[in-house]
Amino acid sequence: MIITSRKNEAAAKSRRLLSEKKIRDREGLFAAEGFKLAEEAVKAGIEIEYAVISLEAQEKFPEAAKLLENICPIYIVTKEVYQSISEQKSPQGIFIAGKILDKSENLDKILSNEKILMLDCVQDSGNLGTMIRTAEALGIKAAVLGDGCADPWSPKTLRASMGSVFRLPFLQISLLDIIDRAKEKGFAVYAAMLDETAQKLGAFDFPQKTAVIIGNEGHGVAAKIAAECKKLYIPIKNAESLNAAAAAAVICWEVGKGQSSNR
Repeated sequence: MIITSRKNEAAAKSRRLLSEKKIRDREGLFAAEGFKLAEEAVKAGIEIEYAVISLEAQEKFPEAAKLLENICPIYIVTKEVYQSISEQKSPQGIFIAGKILDKSENLDKILSNEKILMLDCVQDSGNLGTMIRTAEALGIKAAVLGDGCADPWSPKTLRASMGSVFRLPFLQISLLDIIDRAKEKGFAVYAAMLDETAQKLGAFDFPQKTAVIIGNEGHGVAAKIAAECKKLYIPIKNAESLNAAAAAAVICWEVGKGQSSNR
């Protein structure tokens, strides 16, 4: 059966899941579009509640239907119905609603890793997803999302992370509640700052157990958090500052090298 009405229950629910966080929270579901994210979710063992695929996508991406047909109900819709669901200008025509993972791993599990990225009030969903993707790619083993961070399960975050949200262990907790615990576990905790008197990235090797904090896009790491950390500065030649996601990429590259030091 092909769904031709925009008022269809599955279409209406999918539209709300994409656009309203309160609905996602209430249902315990995330919403994601595109074959790549659907594939990554399945690979990660995510429980998919249902999928919506347009007629055109069914023909263009037959592997998508094959991937999903044995694990969840699939609703086939017309192009017009899918466009009424999607938030993208040129959608692929593939939507999944999946169970939000319980990412409340206990603190000891997070701190059992040696390289951790901590984020303070990163409010842009695209930046957050990019940082999580970059961290995973460059050898960071876990992330901590502090107060004020964007929703890690929003469609924009998921799209920017390209599936890394499904795989990278992360914990949502106040950074002030974790910094002391990290230090007790032997971590050196650095806050990235626009402070030329701070330790300069590239001029020293990071300790084996390192946590680095990247701050808000506008005002950086909060002063009360920075006061508990060593200061880290990225030497910049011809610009005032870097985008938060770009700064995270540069720092994650250095931290993820796996170098150790007695400093």
